[in-house]
Parts: sequence; C-alpha cells; structure tokens
Amino acid sequence: MFIITDKRFTTLGNQIFEFMSGLYPNLAEVDIEVIPTDLTEDNVFGWTLENNDQNEIEIHNELTQKDFITTLIHELIHVDQNVRGLRDDEERETEAYKLETPLTNQFLNVTNC
Repeated sequence: MFIITDKRFTTLGNQIFEFMSGLYPNLAEVDIEVIPTDLTEDNVFGWTLENNDQNEIEIHNELTQKDFITTLIHELIHVDQNVRGLRDDEERETEAYKLETPLTNQFLNVTNC
C-alpha cells in the first residue's frame, strides 16, 4: 500500500509510485507511507526509514515539483534496496544518485509533467 499523508502531493506521488513500481516490482510488496514535513533543520530533501515491511519516506514539504519528483524517486529506490537487503550505505547512495536523474527524466517524458 502506498499512502501520502498530504493531499497536495497525492496525484503526483501516486503517478511516481505507479511509474516506479513498474520498474521495481518489489515496491508493491511493502507498505510505503510518504510524509511531507519540514526538513530544513536536517538539511536534506528526504529520507527513508524502515520498520519490518513498513517504509516511511519523509520528504521536505517546500520542494519544487521537479525536486519532489527526483527526491521521491531517490527514496523509492532506497525502499527497493530495503526489500533486496542492500544495507551498505555507500552502495545504496551510489545507486540511488546514479539512477535518480535518468529516472526523473524518463518519468517527465512519460507523463509530460
């Protein structure tokens, strides 16, 4: 189940989830909750917390549309990594940063956002 707790992001977030779950079927195997929140003090756009089969993505609530898309894609890659059991932080970030831009561009081309 994929849930976004802020209705302002529901449609776009669901579009991103559908796109990503087509590429990463593991995403459909776990519960994912996206919580837009103020992450200014943490100096990040987002992060993923894992608790058993529940994945919580906190994403900064003041992002541009493109930054929201890129950040949610990045964090969904981390959810897939959680399911696959990839735990090495350096490998996780290398993979996520390598894929976020091409996947964002692919999403934007598919959806014409």
